[in-house]
Amino acid sequence: MSRTLGLDTSSVDLGIGLYHDTAPVASFSRYMRYSHAEHIAQAVAFIIKTSGITPDRIDRIAVVTGPGSFTGLRIGIAFVKGFCIERSIPVLPVSSLQVMAQSQKAAEGRTIVAAFDARNNDVFTGSFVICNGSAVRKTDDTLENADRFRNSLPPDAIIITDTQGYSRSTVFDFLKGRDNVFPVEKFPMQRGLICAETGSRIPDGSEEWRTAGGIVPNYLRPSAAQVKAGL
Repeated sequence: MSRTLGLDTSSVDLGIGLYHDTAPVASFSRYMRYSHAEHIAQAVAFIIKTSGITPDRIDRIAVVTGPGSFTGLRIGIAFVKGFCIERSIPVLPVSSLQVMAQSQKAAEGRTIVAAFDARNNDVFTGSFVICNGSAVRKTDDTLENADRFRNSLPPDAIIITDTQGYSRSTVFDFLKGRDNVFPVEKFPMQRGLICAETGSRIPDGSEEWRTAGGIVPNYLRPSAAQVKAGL
């Protein structure tokens, strides 16, 4: 028996979830743009307390490592490292795009394309297929030019998009009127709970589990500061 805590701070929603073995226990999801750092500890404490357990009963952690918000990802990963500092808890790095695709787990056999607005006319995207209720990867997570993303979309795919709270985003406007498009702004998901679910499916001892110290963000591109510094 194991309890898996899930955390997703890749976008404007702060998502925390808990699974006990393969059953969902609790979920917290709230729009918290620019304030994950102020609320993540309280949200995790709330989930743990309302589940009737103590922090030492958390056996495993699944945390989203990207792609997504530079600051948000650092906050989530830093919290996990602090949470694990006194205990050796296995940690699973999870793709934010896989979490988005997993929200469509009832669409058995369908291709799911998940995409973030990465700004500068770029898109973070990945393709998955739902197999036995799980989002199975078809392509790696990539950073693509918006035109290439538009031209490569399968005609029958389910598409999930996230503008990361950017109200003036237009990168996904070409999808308006198309069937099977689910912007997270209109169709919110329990990201933290989905992340915990993903972890609950991975057996103990799998090579996918890491130590907290080995978890790093998957940004897919350098930050603006790194580009300016020529790194």
